[in-house]
Amino acid sequence: MCLDSLVLQNFPAPDFEIIIVNNNSSDNTENVVSNYIKNYPDLNIKYYFVPRPGQVYARQIGILAAKNEVLSFTDDDAILVPDWLKEIEKVFMMNDKVAGVAGKIKIKWDETPPEWIYDYERQLGKLDYGNEIKIEPGLYMNAGNLSIKREILFEVGGFNPEMVGEWLIGDGETGLWKKLYRKKYLIGWAPAALMYHYQSAKKNATIEDIERRFHNNGICIPYNIYAVDREGFKPLIKNSLYATKQWLRWSFRKTKYDILENEKNKYYAIFRKAFYFAQITYTLKIIFNREFRIMLGNNDWSINLNKKINK
Repeated sequence: MCLDSLVLQNFPAPDFEIIIVNNNSSDNTENVVSNYIKNYPDLNIKYYFVPRPGQVYARQIGILAAKNEVLSFTDDDAILVPDWLKEIEKVFMMNDKVAGVAGKIKIKWDETPPEWIYDYERQLGKLDYGNEIKIEPGLYMNAGNLSIKREILFEVGGFNPEMVGEWLIGDGETGLWKKLYRKKYLIGWAPAALMYHYQSAKKNATIEDIERRFHNNGICIPYNIYAVDREGFKPLIKNSLYATKQWLRWSFRKTKYDILENEKNKYYAIFRKAFYFAQITYTLKIIFNREFRIMLGNNDWSINLNKKINK
């Protein structure tokens, strides 16, 4: 569905390319892509296989392989409207100072999910600043529907790392947004550049999945203290003590809501617990795991023009 929506874009074929990066999957991705290359000879479709685990390394290859001025990112579970590229281009053309453009994201469920999950669709990528085009500094861009000028992306070093192997290292697209925010770059909002984020109710509309996402958001805080702002152990431990206090607070609330059979508030307490507990465990890993500290200090995910790629 994602590839179908890309090859059917209402955009001149010579003016865009589709770059698919396979980050060491074990399915038949390569065969699927080969069929699209064969069936759409007029489109410039490129395929790369990246054996090194880590979304940031896969993105590196896509970024370095791209030839055009603007890079548009999406996910394999995305369905893009036919005018996706056209609407993104429209916002860039409105102001030459625009560094990036965010597009609207709606959740598309494969079946009707439980009612409570609608309160947490933002954790699944939902993004909506309204139906009017905006251009202003500080707008958040979700990587599932994010476009940015290539030169700007190189200037700030690309995305921060996320999952690398079995370790969640950092804050990914949020880290990129923070770098753009600090430089006060203008970000455009393209409401008609719509992405439908396809989600499985049985997999994604679960307490476990939303808890995992809150956990990952929690990690971003100590990651920034130690690896981005490089404030050292003292602020890291101070934040961990605060997180411990909040974790105990939400543990108590979770027990209270359990007794009261208040399901909605109980779920929220579970998720807040996960958010703070992640900060505690991540901090302990930084302090006691030297290998992990070395990995955080390794800047090999920062993109630069001297890196070479092989198809």
